[in-house]
Amino acid sequence: MSFHKSIPKITVGRYAGTPIDQLPNSYLRWMMTQDFPKEWLDIADRKLKQSHWNDEYLNVSRHAIDTFSLRFLDKWVKFNEVRQAEGESPLGLGTFITQCAKNAWERGVDISKHRHQEDGIVKEFEGQKWVFGLNYAYPDYKEVITVMPSEG
Repeated sequence: MSFHKSIPKITVGRYAGTPIDQLPNSYLRWMMTQDFPKEWLDIADRKLKQSHWNDEYLNVSRHAIDTFSLRFLDKWVKFNEVRQAEGESPLGLGTFITQCAKNAWERGVDISKHRHQEDGIVKEFEGQKWVFGLNYAYPDYKEVITVMPSEG
């Protein structure tokens, strides 16, 4: 008789009913920044760490992609023009935003107000404010919630 413990299934969203270890990495990265049961997050964390396709522990929300594309699309276009002039392939918008967010996280100035425990981290970098969500139990994982122009 086998006593193999079954993998819990996600109960919300478009993947409801799917075992957590079978979810796509993009969904797992998002989960890591949310308040799911620790057992679920441990499974997600293990799968992401074992994956060859998890080069960044950074999820960019759909809202962040929309706000970036509406406010800063010209940066992406100029970036790809330079890449193509240098004989390199262009980057897709999602990859470009993720690289910008990584730079903002690593090199940006923390201008967070920290009024509430659940407040995100706000980093200012190259004329943009990046708002990151975190799950402090898994600090390697971040989610870009939105991006906006810096004032003045």
